[in-house]
Amino acid sequence: MKIIFDLLITFILRIIGYISSHLSIPRRNKLGYIIGVFFRLLSPQRKRIAINNIRKALPGNTDDWYRTIVKKSYHNLGIIVAEVSAMGSYSENTINNMIKYNNLDLLIKKYNEGRGLLLLSGHFGNWELLAYSAGLFTKIPILIVVKPQKNKSSDKIINKYRIRAGNQVISMHRAAREIIKNIQDGHAIALLADQSATTDKDIFVNFFGMPSTTYKAPAELALKYNVPVICAFPVRKSDFTYEADIIELKHEDLNDNEEGIYEFTKRYLDLLEEAIRKNPELWVWQHRRWKHSI
Repeated sequence: MKIIFDLLITFILRIIGYISSHLSIPRRNKLGYIIGVFFRLLSPQRKRIAINNIRKALPGNTDDWYRTIVKKSYHNLGIIVAEVSAMGSYSENTINNMIKYNNLDLLIKKYNEGRGLLLLSGHFGNWELLAYSAGLFTKIPILIVVKPQKNKSSDKIINKYRIRAGNQVISMHRAAREIIKNIQDGHAIALLADQSATTDKDIFVNFFGMPSTTYKAPAELALKYNVPVICAFPVRKSDFTYEADIIELKHEDLNDNEEGIYEFTKRYLDLLEEAIRKNPELWVWQHRRWKHSI
């Protein structure tokens, strides 16, 4: 039964991709809105999680404001599906029209130092488009660390789109040695580190004022191997295109120890939190981010 359901979802994804590939950017946004409404109605539990997360992270707002941010957050998820499902049809010119970078030369400069490069973002805006376009625009092959989807057929399609511009993907479940090897060889690694981590292997760092389990692997890599770190969070503008600032997460003053790992992780979360506070509707609030809070 699961195989049949997965194949059905994959078929629907292909249909959405076909329709989306023939739409203008504004019309694709409208399609994304419809998909987002469907997501919101499909899982009342996830909707409750989203509302509770926003209330905890951004207290002091009205009920109408919270409901509006939740609706817009689902809208964002729908747009991502509409955009990613059509990614197989995008030309370089299409991507150029969809996303613009500020200070992209900094990313290239840091990569050319030959020390490897760590690209950090979060589930914010369209993170898939971010990784895809960064590799396309810079011609730097990026190894993207991904969490495999439970639906293997859909996962295969998405990974095919991810590597279309020259990037490569690796499962987060078997990535450690491959990441280290690529870093030592001077290559670029992209990953997301904003979701809830484990309580036994990772660390608690304040995020929106709440102790939050957070992956420490980015800090360990950056500090142990002296790797430059670039952060970017794509913001969707009023014309439905994206703009992303390239920000260096500096860590030369930190030591490779528990204190350094904590401070590095805090700097990353502070950058992410700042981006979310400016555009809260663009983050995935549906995840149980504070399930391990203490």
